[in-house]
Amino acid sequence: MNRIVSIIFYLFVAAVTCAMAYQIQPYQAGEPVWICGQRTRKSVRNRLLITGIFCILFLVMALRFDIGNDYGQYTETAHEAFVGGYVVTEVGFNWLVRFLYGLAGGEYYELLFAVFAFATLLFFLKAFARQSADFSQTFFLFMTLGVYFQTFNTVRYYFALSIAFFSMKYVLENDYLKFVFWILIAALFHKSVLLVLPVYWMATFAWKRWQIVAGLAASAACYVGKSLVLKLALVLYPSYRNTVFLEGGVSWFSVLRALAVLAFYLWFLYVHASAKEADSGSFSSDVWKAQGWYRELRFYGQLNLLALVTGTFFSFLPVVTRISYYFGVSQLFMIPLILCNIREQKVRRKATAIVFVVCILYFITFLLYAHQDGVRLLPYQSWLFEPMRYVY
Repeated sequence: MNRIVSIIFYLFVAAVTCAMAYQIQPYQAGEPVWICGQRTRKSVRNRLLITGIFCILFLVMALRFDIGNDYGQYTETAHEAFVGGYVVTEVGFNWLVRFLYGLAGGEYYELLFAVFAFATLLFFLKAFARQSADFSQTFFLFMTLGVYFQTFNTVRYYFALSIAFFSMKYVLENDYLKFVFWILIAALFHKSVLLVLPVYWMATFAWKRWQIVAGLAASAACYVGKSLVLKLALVLYPSYRNTVFLEGGVSWFSVLRALAVLAFYLWFLYVHASAKEADSGSFSSDVWKAQGWYRELRFYGQLNLLALVTGTFFSFLPVVTRISYYFGVSQLFMIPLILCNIREQKVRRKATAIVFVVCILYFITFLLYAHQDGVRLLPYQSWLFEPMRYVY
């Protein structure tokens, strides 16, 4: 019964916040935010809506208790970091724990989870507002693809993921100084994020077909020689040695999602090219590939190809889903960008409707399995009504 009530609660939170997001009015090119030293009415309204969304999602995250597959483990790790015991967590996490526990005068892990919730949400929503082709669509994907709810797990990792997501703008703008700065900040909490430094940079270039084929062949070779690759991986992550994480396994949800998004991307390229050809009579792909949004879309498309490759050929690696998510999270930008650039209004409406239905079905399926081990998002509990605490 508690599980059903929790599912209804999650659906309600998603519905309310998505409805608020759809009331946010996008700005036109060159539209002022300030007039005569004051914010425009539209700007104030948008900021209030985003603030309201932030508050709702933050409260759900910050007030949770024992929700997520590693909530209890984090309380123990934080205790060890505070008392100077042995921990495998990065220095940023350890410093933050000591600062917050010292500030609070005790091991109040609720404060620790609240700080991670605040920071993670802040980077995600900031990225939506400044980079998405359509804030409301990106936010809808954030909720229905389960990204928001998955931030209840592995808080260090999802904080690093939010910064990597936020930093995509700097890569696309070739502002590598800011990009490296933010990734290094994220690495203080989860060093796996360092992987995006070379990968995001390489994804900004147009990959030729032979390069893609060669990459797929190399990935297949790695899968064949997975025992050697796994040994090398454990050199970088020795803490996974002799743990259940070595069991690996394909995350079919992530793989099928990456396949669907890539198919949508290829369909768009074909339809868009056909439309250009019909308009001009003699079509040159260089004309529309030179447009600014195409480079951004290609960046996301290539990252999603990497998400598919890592989720399949490298599924034997410890917690490979974390690696895939650094690439696959770009779907939150990619899908709205495609929808906004479908030229025919009728086709765009159909595509938007299909995306809406698929995402709703995906979200419902996600919630139905959210109680399983490894996820543990159900039933929802709050420390406001839970007398038990983790004490060490």
